[in-house]
Amino acid sequence: MKIRTKFLTLSIVPMMLVVLAVMLVVQWQLQQLENKEISTIRTEMLEARQQELQNYIDMAMGAIRPLQHRLDMRYNEKIAQAKEVLNGMTFGEQGYIYGYDLDGNIVFHSGNPEMIGQSVLDLQDADGKPFVKDIIDTAMDGGGFVQFRWPREQGEAPSPHLTFSREIEVWGWVIATGFFIDDIDAEVARRETSIANTVTQMMIWILVSGVALALLVSAVNLLLSRRMLAPLQQTARALLDIADGEGDLTRRLNVHSRDEVGDVARGFNGFVDKIHQLVQEVQSAVASLSQSTASMTDVVSQTQADTRRQREDTSRTAAAIQEMVAAVQEVASSASRAASAAQQADGDASKGDRVVADTIQAINRLAEDVHRSAEVMARLGQDADNIGSVVSVISDIAEQTNLLALNAAIEAARAGDQGRGFSVVADEVRSLASRTQQSTEEIQSMIERLQNGAREAVGVMGNSREQSGATTERAASASQSLQQITASVATINEMNTQIAGAAEQQTAVAAEIEGSVQQVAEIADKAEHNAEVLASTTADMSELEQRLSKLVMAFKV
Repeated sequence: MKIRTKFLTLSIVPMMLVVLAVMLVVQWQLQQLENKEISTIRTEMLEARQQELQNYIDMAMGAIRPLQHRLDMRYNEKIAQAKEVLNGMTFGEQGYIYGYDLDGNIVFHSGNPEMIGQSVLDLQDADGKPFVKDIIDTAMDGGGFVQFRWPREQGEAPSPHLTFSREIEVWGWVIATGFFIDDIDAEVARRETSIANTVTQMMIWILVSGVALALLVSAVNLLLSRRMLAPLQQTARALLDIADGEGDLTRRLNVHSRDEVGDVARGFNGFVDKIHQLVQEVQSAVASLSQSTASMTDVVSQTQADTRRQREDTSRTAAAIQEMVAAVQEVASSASRAASAAQQADGDASKGDRVVADTIQAINRLAEDVHRSAEVMARLGQDADNIGSVVSVISDIAEQTNLLALNAAIEAARAGDQGRGFSVVADEVRSLASRTQQSTEEIQSMIERLQNGAREAVGVMGNSREQSGATTERAASASQSLQQITASVATINEMNTQIAGAAEQQTAVAAEIEGSVQQVAEIADKAEHNAEVLASTTADMSELEQRLSKLVMAFKV
């Protein structure tokens, strides 16, 4: 954008912004005034209508007030005459008076007498508002106004309706009147349209004035800018000659004025002097940079070769260390398994030692039981011998009894019939003695077998006692052998543990060495990468040196 255009823009844009701001402020103020005036108009018209309704109700109540205080009329006559008076009162073209009792029944209606007697307590307007209840409640609270929406004619859209009501406490009536107030909205809309037209005309006048002022300022600005920009245009042409030429830094601008344009020319001449010196220094630095770049290229090439060899050696070392770590880990694993097996064998030997000890104790208890059994069997043999003696005595007694019974039978036979009963008894005794002798013989035979068995059992138990003693000695010898095995296994376990620990230490050391070698490898990789970056940077520097040399050579110093 040219300076002339900038001057024109800087003069017109602020002015247009000011005009726009003025228009917005004026419009806002006018809008506030419009809203205030419309609100005032609506309020005044509504208050006038409310006062009109209140006057009608006052007139109606004033017409029936004398009836309330007449003493020459009965109560029903007063009510009937009051209804007649109120039913005959109208105002305006369609104004009328109506009233309800406190239950919502119409007691008088000057506009439509046919509605008298109807209950309208639950009647609602177009918005569902029970306006009859509101009218009655407002009247009982001291009187007041109620607004609702109701159609003027059947089938028409509902319009706003204003009602004023008061209570006639003497007769329990609510007297009311009202009319439609949609004409207030129409009047307010007309006033709004009129004010809006006035605001629009004023805004158009402000806009036209602003545009005319902007055109006037633009013309003045155009004349002034031509006189101010002539020296700048001459300086610009001189600068373009220097810039579009061959980079001749020896050329200077001619300074004739002492205004800002002259200051610009003098500043440009000083700037060109500094650029001239700077280009000379850059040419010298470019020559030195060219030599340094060549030397750096050789050093970078040697560094890349050295780092590549170092990385290869480090990779081979890392592979060897990894194999050594794997071997050491295998040794450690084998030592750990051997230690586990030794521990298992140690545990089994300890269990065997405990089993042998338990066996020795069991054999000793068995030997003692066998010894006690032998003693019991010996006593049993002695008891059997004693029983045999008793049985011999019983056998002798049975033989003597048999002889006595035989003698008694002989004597009974000699006695004849008198000894027959005794003979029978003697036969029974002899039979009993025979059976006793047979039993004693059987018992004697059993005792002999028992004595023989006891002697054999005593012999067998003696042999068992000797064998248990020998078994005890062999078990003790086995226990000593197991204890020696346990000690040997413990020694092996300790050695395996030491071997496993040493192998783990070797693994840790080898892992540390491997980590160090990997770090060395990473360092070598980084060094090689840095060497590559340095080589790339050196190449970029060489290219930059060539480009800079070309640029510097473009200037004439």
